[in-house]
Amino acid sequence: MKKVLALVLTGVMVLGLTACGSSQSSSEAPAPAESTAESSVESEAPAEESSEPVALTYWYWADSPEDSACIQDIVKAYNESNGKGITVTAEEFPWNSGGFMEDTFTTIMGGGGPDISNFKASSGSLYVANGLLADMTSYVDSWADKGQISDAAWDVMRSATNTETINILPWTLEPLYVYYRPSIFAAAGVEVPTTIEEFLDVCEKCTMDTDGDGKTDVYGYGMRGAGGGQEHLGNFLYAYGASWDDLTTPEAVEAYKAYLSIYENGWAPEASVNAAFAEIKDEFATGQVAMIIHHIGSSQNWIDTYGDDCDAFVFPGSDKGQWTCTGDTELAIYEKCENKDAAWDFYTYMTTGEGGTAWFKHTGKGLGTDNVTATEEFAANKYQAVSAEATAVAGILPSTETVSAFINNTWVPTNQAALLGQMTAEDALAEMNAALHG
Repeated sequence: MKKVLALVLTGVMVLGLTACGSSQSSSEAPAPAESTAESSVESEAPAEESSEPVALTYWYWADSPEDSACIQDIVKAYNESNGKGITVTAEEFPWNSGGFMEDTFTTIMGGGGPDISNFKASSGSLYVANGLLADMTSYVDSWADKGQISDAAWDVMRSATNTETINILPWTLEPLYVYYRPSIFAAAGVEVPTTIEEFLDVCEKCTMDTDGDGKTDVYGYGMRGAGGGQEHLGNFLYAYGASWDDLTTPEAVEAYKAYLSIYENGWAPEASVNAAFAEIKDEFATGQVAMIIHHIGSSQNWIDTYGDDCDAFVFPGSDKGQWTCTGDTELAIYEKCENKDAAWDFYTYMTTGEGGTAWFKHTGKGLGTDNVTATEEFAANKYQAVSAEATAVAGILPSTETVSAFINNTWVPTNQAALLGQMTAEDALAEMNAALHG
């Protein structure tokens, strides 16, 4: 019991890439959201139904009422078309800044909870350590569609639990990449960088005084120095041959100094020290910066804002390494589920089946499976190809028991102190390393 309590108190990592909000309390299971739209999934004619009906409970969070309605439509279509007597009841709970994962954990430990739910890969160690996740390796290995999901995605699932088994099932990955303004690149006389050294050169040359008044009008890079910025640090670490495993190595220090140099040299706005996503998004939208790091979730905004005067590339690495952080919403089948065959059938419908297609068409999120890449929506969004390319080098922060404390308590003040010259790179990294690895 002490082990469980200690793990609960450590909390669950909250990825800054996911912005979900709700005012609804997570202490009670809400009634399933009612869809006000017609089903976005076509129901296939059901095959001969099983003589023994199966009931599954699915818990999820949603970023918006529209997302929730889409999930409800998908589940309704599955129930009507699976032909196996499987009925899924979908119940929405708020994300609540990671509270969804903590509340689900507590409920299952108390003997309740769902058969299957949305899941954050970064919570894997907590759940596996307490025997809550089903080992789905045999299902995955015999799945004809397994190869449609990249090896990198499966590696993320394994690394999230520090095991060789598959206990978390991929559903959506949102790897970070770089959005940039081609018109600013042209004015600065630079091209898309292919190495970390070239990236720093672009940061410098795209920092310009465009009206000759002696003041910088455009900065090379929109730095996320505050909330969520730890994910961007990883791009630099791996490009210099370092990793999250030890932030005190000479390679990690070199990488962090390169990162800090962007701010120290004035290639990022002065306000970067306090910037989270909202701030860098505004800087890019108003033309203050040439580049920002984000994922597919903001692509439509840039299509609408800039049209052809926006493009993207995968953050460059070097011969020493390349990495980018990925946001994620996965699915997990719990050990308590009495019919894992039925739960697996629902999972495949949500990925390579009609449910996965409908979810992608609504959100733009998926795993690049065949049913997704065959859609007009995929072909119409040029950023999908960049996102797929970034997936090959994508990962998550280490799933340590203290990763939540690192993100929520250590990253922002420590990085801010280093940016402002109040702490050396070496001391800042030592403090981060202690927080991350305990």
